[in-house]
Amino acid sequence: MTVRSALVAAGGFAASAATAWVFHWLGLPLAWIFGSMLGAAIYANSVPGMGRTHLIRRSGQLLIGSSVASVLDVETIYDVAALLPVMIGAAVAANLIAVAISLPLARLAGVDRLSALLAALPAGMAEMSSLAADLNARADFVMVAHSLRVVLVVVTVPLLIGPDIDAAIAVAPPVGGSHAALATCFVLGVALAFVANRFNLLNPWIIMPMSVGVALVLSGYALAPMPRPLLILAQIAIGFSLGMRLRREDLTRLPRATIAGLGASLTLVGAMMVFAAFALPILAELSFPTLALAVAPGGLGEMIATAKALGLASATVASFQFVRSFMTNLMAPLIIVRLMGRHGSRK
Repeated sequence: MTVRSALVAAGGFAASAATAWVFHWLGLPLAWIFGSMLGAAIYANSVPGMGRTHLIRRSGQLLIGSSVASVLDVETIYDVAALLPVMIGAAVAANLIAVAISLPLARLAGVDRLSALLAALPAGMAEMSSLAADLNARADFVMVAHSLRVVLVVVTVPLLIGPDIDAAIAVAPPVGGSHAALATCFVLGVALAFVANRFNLLNPWIIMPMSVGVALVLSGYALAPMPRPLLILAQIAIGFSLGMRLRREDLTRLPRATIAGLGASLTLVGAMMVFAAFALPILAELSFPTLALAVAPGGLGEMIATAKALGLASATVASFQFVRSFMTNLMAPLIIVRLMGRHGSRK
């Protein structure tokens, strides 16, 4: 990254944070995420020469992962682990719905079935876009579709659960705890995330701090809660990275695909909300707001940040999101071989 592009990126983050502060001053919900997303989108489409901003996103993810670890205790860890069968069921349901909507998505967007399938599967944008490039599918369409879906989830799901938020089981901030343990969690999480990233492991910037936190808690060390200014900074970083994806040239270059991708995303989100409202409460004694964020097909960092902002069970949301992302990446090659073998490699 050149000095100029670094300065442009820093200016974008400053503009994003300023817009977030205005949203907060106005008393708008999820101000730090929505405001920073809007500010980043306006800046990215107005100022040329924006370089890579992955370091800002990774910093936000590391803080989010550490903040999840800071609300853990032994009982919470065991409670979340007991929900693993439900998490797997929710992941399978999301993937089945994605497979079902991939064929109409391909026809409406005017792309091949493989590209539509990779765009519909509920995993991370980076993983699915890389897989699309490896398989000679439409990586540009996959990237736009996933970006739109994450933004759609972040905007619509909190609005949907808003009327029920008072019924949510809010996470009580931990009492006491060690700031040294929290700092250790963050530092070790950063180190392990860099190592894990070298091996292309899934979501290391969030998962590694969480894993270190689990190990510390199970070893008898209580973590102090994440300071609020750092939580705000993490939410701004997540919103900033979302807004940076909303490039006008990407959306206007693929107008038909953009509209079809939004329709497919709405279908998947709506189906998972129905699943969270009617099926999952039978299997898990969790509030609808927590379940809605847990199964929403958004990004891991975005959903955890939203859960933290709303005071919901972020550890539960993080676990559901990770299991779905992990299983989707695990099942994607099998799904592709099965469907593409039946319908032709790229038809």
